[in-house]
Amino acid sequence: MIAKVISERGTRTRGLVEYLWGPGEANEHTEPHVVAAWDPTFVRAASEPVFDAFERGLLAREMEAPLRLHHITPGKHVYHVPVSVHVEDGELSDEQWAQVAQEAAEALGFTETDTRSAVPWMAMRHGLSKEGNDHIHFVAVLYRESGEAVSVHRDFAVWEEIRHAAEDRWGLRKTRRRGGGLPELKRGEIARAEREQRAEPARQTLARTVRAAATAARDEAEFVHRVRQAGLLIRPRWEQGGQRHATGYAVALTPAAGERPIWYGGGKLAADLTLTSLRERWPQASPERDADTLRAWRPAGWRQLPTGTQVSRTRLRAEAWQLAADKTTEVRTALARVDPHDSATWSGVAHEAAGVLAALAGRVDIDRRGELRRAADALARSAQPERGVRAVRRPTVAHALAGVVRTATDALLAAHGGPYAAAALVIQMGRLAQAIQHAHAAAGRAVEAERSAQAAREMLDYVRQTPRPEPTPAAEQAHEQAPGRPRPAPRPLGERSLGERDRHSSTGKEPGRDRER
Repeated sequence: MIAKVISERGTRTRGLVEYLWGPGEANEHTEPHVVAAWDPTFVRAASEPVFDAFERGLLAREMEAPLRLHHITPGKHVYHVPVSVHVEDGELSDEQWAQVAQEAAEALGFTETDTRSAVPWMAMRHGLSKEGNDHIHFVAVLYRESGEAVSVHRDFAVWEEIRHAAEDRWGLRKTRRRGGGLPELKRGEIARAEREQRAEPARQTLARTVRAAATAARDEAEFVHRVRQAGLLIRPRWEQGGQRHATGYAVALTPAAGERPIWYGGGKLAADLTLTSLRERWPQASPERDADTLRAWRPAGWRQLPTGTQVSRTRLRAEAWQLAADKTTEVRTALARVDPHDSATWSGVAHEAAGVLAALAGRVDIDRRGELRRAADALARSAQPERGVRAVRRPTVAHALAGVVRTATDALLAAHGGPYAAAALVIQMGRLAQAIQHAHAAAGRAVEAERSAQAAREMLDYVRQTPRPEPTPAAEQAHEQAPGRPRPAPRPLGERSLGERDRHSSTGKEPGRDRER
């Protein structure tokens, strides 16, 4: 269950009521009705007639009655919290939603007691969201019927307790108790991606690209170079009064001709992608590193928008894919000695693994990127710090994954067998995700365990759809010289579990057939 407290208070109760009873942005509002309220006479069943304009006006007028009766000048007094369940949870009943709303009203201090009057509030339901989530809208006017203003300074904690109680009571999919780290996409971003016929909103692409660059980078200067190598625009936010020290950064996709770039700060991408958080994972600063960092942020022509052509790129040989798979196995073996309750280490490993998958998603064929993108995002979500928890340095056990992501970014892919080389690494990453899942589950971190499991499932789907490499000419000749033996049809790699040992070469390389992809 998710409770999204709208931080910006509203000023017009009637306007919000009209929107909630309206058709919605995609005609998704159906059967709007009140499931609970401070005044039960407004509660209606879905089968009863929908409020007409007069009844909607009466509802809004009654909710704002304290303002009129006590001559209070209207201000930002409308409190609004959409509360939803995951698509997989299906739909709750009106009675269940009414229980959620009533418990919230009591916990927030909105209900009437012997020592206080009630706050006008209501919870309305109008069908599934455009994404298919069942939900209600909890709305209140932040004045008691006595005219006393109401404070909701603890509302985030209250809603967390309400939603987690509902999850336990009805077996709903669990969400994290604190933090989240990955900001929710806005409808405008989604609509823009659809208009531009992009596979996903720009912010998701930017976050994944920055994550891959940050994981591969040995220090801040290399991070800046790698972001530019990936073709993104990046600019620093300088400390006040000078241009010698960056306190943050912003990135953007290269805009179309005649358009301006849309910039996103690191914190708008993810909590663990702020410059402060990234610096925690790199070596301590030194005069030499500081000079390199300043030169990276201010290259020749730095006042112009940077492009990916400004930095040359060194490719690794195709054999690096086998070494990367071996390194991933070594990391998984070392993790067997890590206490499952060491959440900082396991989150740090998930952070690094998400960077590897983000890089891989940028190297495979366009029509094969979906599973790896989703796997990277799922691990990234599992790695997010809880609210108020400081980012930790890169775990020692995960250092090798920085080299793995450099392979995923820089290594050549053979013309024949290249997809299999990537898939062999994905197999090892899937096993690593399963190890992360098991540690989270053993320590009772159910949400992180589920997200890690989701990542492993996405990788298994990727592997299952990867065909075996075509036989080489030498193998064809040998097969033809073996009479009576039928030629085996290529079968997907995923016919074997991620848990089985991969006995084949992970490069799939033919001499003289390397090419950059």
